[in-house]
Amino acid sequence: MSAAGAPPGSTWRRRRADGAQPLAGRWHRLIARLARFWLIARVGLKGLVGLVGLGLAGCASLPEPPAMPPSTFLVAADDVPLARLASDAGVPDGRSGFRSLLVSSIALNTRLALIEQARTGLDVQTYLLGDDATGHQLLRALRDAAARGVRVRLLLDDFYTTGLTDLLLGLAAHPHVEVRLYNPFPVGRDSLLLRLGSLVGDFDRLNRRMHNKLFVADGRAAIVGGRNLADAYFMRSEEGNFFDFELLCVGAVAPELAGHFDRFWNSRFALPLQVLADNGLDGAQHQASFEVLTQPAAPLRTARDEVRLAAYAALANQPLVLGDASVFADSPEKTAGAKRSDKLMPLLQLLDDARERVVIVSPYFLPSDAGLRRMQAARERGVTVQVLTNSLLDSDEPLVSLAYGRRRKALLRGGVQLFELSSAQVKNEAVLRQGLGTSVARLHAKLGFIDERLLLIGSMNIDPRSAGTNTEIALAIDSPDLIRVVLGQFQPTSNGSVFEVRLTAGGQALEWVGSDGRGGERRGPEPTPPWWRQFRLWLLSLVVPDDLL
Repeated sequence: MSAAGAPPGSTWRRRRADGAQPLAGRWHRLIARLARFWLIARVGLKGLVGLVGLGLAGCASLPEPPAMPPSTFLVAADDVPLARLASDAGVPDGRSGFRSLLVSSIALNTRLALIEQARTGLDVQTYLLGDDATGHQLLRALRDAAARGVRVRLLLDDFYTTGLTDLLLGLAAHPHVEVRLYNPFPVGRDSLLLRLGSLVGDFDRLNRRMHNKLFVADGRAAIVGGRNLADAYFMRSEEGNFFDFELLCVGAVAPELAGHFDRFWNSRFALPLQVLADNGLDGAQHQASFEVLTQPAAPLRTARDEVRLAAYAALANQPLVLGDASVFADSPEKTAGAKRSDKLMPLLQLLDDARERVVIVSPYFLPSDAGLRRMQAARERGVTVQVLTNSLLDSDEPLVSLAYGRRRKALLRGGVQLFELSSAQVKNEAVLRQGLGTSVARLHAKLGFIDERLLLIGSMNIDPRSAGTNTEIALAIDSPDLIRVVLGQFQPTSNGSVFEVRLTAGGQALEWVGSDGRGGERRGPEPTPPWWRQFRLWLLSLVVPDDLL
């Protein structure tokens, strides 16, 4: 899930939770089980003892949740700082204001500023929380807000919480803080092996994840976009970093987004952490443990952060841009295995209204047959259709890139223009090269531009998982001014940081065209991983169906 990318270097290459259609037929289910057994083998499961443990884990069940009265978002009074964000910027009643959060350091500092300025409530919903400098910094800020009397609600999908029990129990032990886990595993709070056993025994349920990312402060301001809360999403990882995009939202759309948080918080799939985990400590011990676990090991602002802040400082004070937003969000009931959600389908239908240009930015791009037909129909109307996704070489989900690769020629022959982010190309730009260091650059932003009038942003990818399996949230914003601001900062089709994939003159082969870093152009075959990685990917592609990607 998306994103939905797992932190680079994770022990277990993540089972993506960015949305897949339910499996159909016994044959596909058999293939899916083979894929799951490969995942188990990947972490070194050996011997009869392990098999027995997996069997027991697969039979485990969730505890009965306690009766919980509904909880709703809190709206701050009109005279508090966050309430004045919209009024001070001249956002009229009934409309919304937006600020681009492209630069990762500004996105992180904006969150910290919202936490510091909050007076009534903070609601944080995310797919992945890192046990790293970024995760710890945000958790300590939430703890500080709770100490001021601000109610804090933290809702995490349970897929990546292995080993976080003590950390989360420590936060939840503070007054005014509640932590809930979404679609939790019945066992394995701190054991990946037991979690894998649960996955084998209850795959249809546990395969469905909450991929939403939402941050709401005082019911007055919200952040929407693709970032998870970990180092790799804020350019702090030494191994791999994700280019992502978010918006700060104020005005009419903020309470609407807060209402969607409430739907998930109060759903039957969100269980209080304390029902699922107990390490035997009392409240004071939990709080003391939290202090130790989150104590910064090094300065929180690195030299690379300083480079980015110096280069992009002017963006931090950009004015709010007016727009009219519509929220598209899945229901929590999608987690129950209901039929394919139609809550996000209107976003795809917006393609039907395009008249000039459509730009799709999706790190995991694997369109359905219906999506392909929509793009083809747009081309037949004379609409320019451009797609930016990850390259096979740099993707954190190369199986998805491999499946997308099988569709490239058909897309190009239909007139769709394809662009792939390349870490090597990105580093042609001096500032980005200095900011990334030796880490790999990857795309994680989920964006759409329609006729330079409508901006689409959220957590959803253009792939089977977002469409059919995971829950997602997205905004469609009618604002030519906002489009101009975003495209002024981020050009998805710029050949300075991407390769354009083209058909050769004969139309039977592909070539990758990009900047050579010296003002010229480079052409060649697809940049690919080493042969042994390609061979492994090919073997996996034989047993993992596209609807699991």
